[in-house]
Amino acid sequence: MTQPVSRKWWLALSIAAALASAPAFAAKDVVVAVGSNFTTLDPYDANDTLSQAVAKSFYQGLFGLDKEMKLQNVLAESYTVSPDGLVYTIKLHSGVKFQDGTDFNAEAVKANLDRASNPDNHLKRYNLYKNIASTGGGRSDYGQNYPEAALLGVINILAHPATAMISPAALKNMVRISASTRWAPGRISSTPGTRRIL
Repeated sequence: MTQPVSRKWWLALSIAAALASAPAFAAKDVVVAVGSNFTTLDPYDANDTLSQAVAKSFYQGLFGLDKEMKLQNVLAESYTVSPDGLVYTIKLHSGVKFQDGTDFNAEAVKANLDRASNPDNHLKRYNLYKNIASTGGGRSDYGQNYPEAALLGVINILAHPATAMISPAALKNMVRISASTRWAPGRISSTPGTRRIL
């Protein structure tokens, strides 16, 4: 006499088979197809959502927003605001290094914000940073050019995905991606016929 096999048994068998094969799936590459192409790897020069998402996958900022849009500290440990609302002092996490080994410190933050707030760089996200005036190289204090800027939420600007911290050493070697740059999967070509693997 044969017993019918229950649904629970088949479900348990299916789950066990899936778990047993998980390491094989984990070893494979993930391929994602999107309907458009990103325009730059520079978060300060990106004006499209896809480029911001790509940059967010390998850069971090001082602050971020969680899924409920609440402020989260990322590379910043904390911050204080002066009574007049003009100076923000940001305490940075210590012991952090960029991938190239450069120390993450106040000088690195200054290099990024000075670059972003310099109109001569012609970065697409310049308007976010034009009213932030950094103070000195060895400090993590950042001031605003006018009192009304407090109403614009300087910390929210610093939590924007564009406000990513890039190694100062990398910034010195950064090449601006122009409209003539052509993107291909896994490759960038700024000159016809030349390719560099990312």
